[in-house]
Amino acid sequence: MPYQLDSPHEQHADEVLRASLEELLADITLFSVATTGPDGAHINTAFFAYDGELDLFFISERSTRHSRNAVDDPRAAATVARKPPEYGEHLHGVQLAGVVHEARETETGARAGLDCYQGRFPAFAPDEESLRRLHDGEGPLALYRFRVESLTLLDEPRFGRRVYVRAAVVR
Repeated sequence: MPYQLDSPHEQHADEVLRASLEELLADITLFSVATTGPDGAHINTAFFAYDGELDLFFISERSTRHSRNAVDDPRAAATVARKPPEYGEHLHGVQLAGVVHEARETETGARAGLDCYQGRFPAFAPDEESLRRLHDGEGPLALYRFRVESLTLLDEPRFGRRVYVRAAVVR
């Protein structure tokens, strides 16, 4: 069963919230991911793909600050937003909270995440050796899974001006 969004905003059904969220995720390919480590907060922008369980996948080097932070503290936050047609009007975006791990360390493993990522970005890692190295956790690059646990969705055209809908992700 795909994920559901559990929100105290009873006027917005799960299907409507998911439609807004998935429309946004389908249209935008970059997100910003924030982590915290010994040197404080850090934010990174990355290309992402997502699956039917609301897991977002991205590629990064293990040596980066955000990757090192995720090893010590997997809690993370992210944001995805559309450019508004004019300043302050018709805003549509989402703030996500969850955890980040290398995909190969998760129960779903790297293969599903790699398939998802390559499905969205076919030009990425076109050769089998690059995919094998990512799958097996070899080399400087890693595939990461951001597992969304909760979110705050803003979709002014659909829900109204400055209506922030908070929801927990139920799997």
